[in-house]
This record gives sequence, structure tokens and C-alpha cells, in this order.
Amino acid sequence: MTAASFKGCEVLAEVKVPSGIFFVIRCDGRGFRRLCDEAGFVKPFDEGFAKLMMSSARAVYEGGFTPLFAYLQSDEVSFLFNGEPSFNRRVEKLLSIIPSLMSGRAAAELKDRLGRWVAVAFDARLLLLSRELVVDYMAWRQREAWRNHVNSYAYYTLLSKGLSPQEASAKLRGLRAKDLHDLVFKEAGLNLASTPAWQRRGMALTWVREAVEGLNPLTGRREEASRVRLREVWDLPIFDSEEGRAFIEASIEARMSSRLDQGHRRPAAP
Repeated sequence: MTAASFKGCEVLAEVKVPSGIFFVIRCDGRGFRRLCDEAGFVKPFDEGFAKLMMSSARAVYEGGFTPLFAYLQSDEVSFLFNGEPSFNRRVEKLLSIIPSLMSGRAAAELKDRLGRWVAVAFDARLLLLSRELVVDYMAWRQREAWRNHVNSYAYYTLLSKGLSPQEASAKLRGLRAKDLHDLVFKEAGLNLASTPAWQRRGMALTWVREAVEGLNPLTGRREEASRVRLREVWDLPIFDSEEGRAFIEASIEARMSSRLDQGHRRPAAP
């Protein structure tokens, strides 16, 4: 067979995301429970692990991609795209390179923590979204973050009381969020509404438009200009609220307007 014949055997070689379509690449950690145990991260939530995830998400931006918005919760990141020029939006490239960038950064971060290399892997899936579903999707993932938050605190509270993992899981089965709240407050004296916002609502990488002052080389005068920068946000609004919807829309607008202003030149680094 010729090289062209073998090329024709590639399953996803010609599959591309249509231009102008909003889409999400969601990356999920593989085997991260074992990895977190090995690295000694505190359960149920560890700020060091959250920073590792944030750094891993940043690696995608630093690797040449420019998502409109990224939402992080637990060991998953949802990257929102529209008009992404990289690799002509070829699905096989998007679904391999983006999780690879995250895996490489996470492995490097863990090497600094453990003093040795460990295998790290993220998988990835692609979701095509209508413009109207973008905020609804992010709100869905944020609700999952809340469920994970409540369930994790309840589970590890029971483990701290001497129950086995099997006993704890059996006791929690079928309980509603309110019941889990009450359980944690009764057993640990902790009001889950008072935990850090990043644990309850997740984190984000968002584009913001800022006024900056600089020297105009043509006039020699200091002038104010508008720049779009990438920012970490650890205290998110609820996406189902008007404030939350406006927060996501502001990131989309800032990045897309930056494209109109500057073509496909990358916005200012954080």
C-alpha cells in the first residue's frame, strides 16, 4: 500500500469542528484518586491540588490555544472555544494535544512535590454547543462541583469517625444534599456554606478587559489603552444567576472583541 492509502485508514483525520461553532473540550484526570493519595494531598480538598489543576489548565493557553473561558472543578477542566484556528480545528489534534499539555504540566508539578516522575493522564471529549447553551453547560458543571463538594465532605467526615469506605458509602447512599449538610454539621460541626468558594463553585480562567497606561512611541506621551488579559478567578458567582451569566459572557466578549481588534494575535499574557 502507498502512503496515501495508509493515510486513508486514519479514522478521524478529516473530522473538523465547523467554523463558527461553539464547542467545549472537557479534560478529566485518569486515576487521580490514587495519584492524590500518592502525592499526599489532603482530603477532601487540597489547595495545592487546586493550584496544580489551575497550572495544568494554563498550560493549554501557553501551548498556543486561546479558549474563550475555562471552568475547573475537581480534576476536570472545560475549555470553551469558538473560531479556534489551531490545527484547523481537527478533532484528532484537539483531543490529543490539549490533554497532553495538561498531563505534561501536571507531571512536572508533581515531580517538584514528590521528587520523582509519576505517570499523569487526562482524557478528553468534545461537545458541540449552540450559543444559547454555553452558560447552561457551565452551570451544569458547576452544579456537579457542588454535588462533589457535599458528597466528599460527608464521605470523609464518616471516614474520620472510623467507618470503612464501604460503610461510609452505604450510609450516604440515597441521601439528599440537605441530609448531607446536616450530617457534616452534626458530625464535624462544619457548615458547608462557609467552606472556600473554590471548593463549592469551582474556579475559572477568564479574559478581562483592563485599562493600562503606557508610552506612545509616536507621540512620546503616556496614554491609556485597553488590553485583554487572562485572569484566575477563585471566587466565582453562581452561573445559574444573572451575575454568573454576565461573568461568563464578559469573558467571551472580551476575547472575541480582542480578535476583531488584533486579528489572531494573542492577547496580553497574565
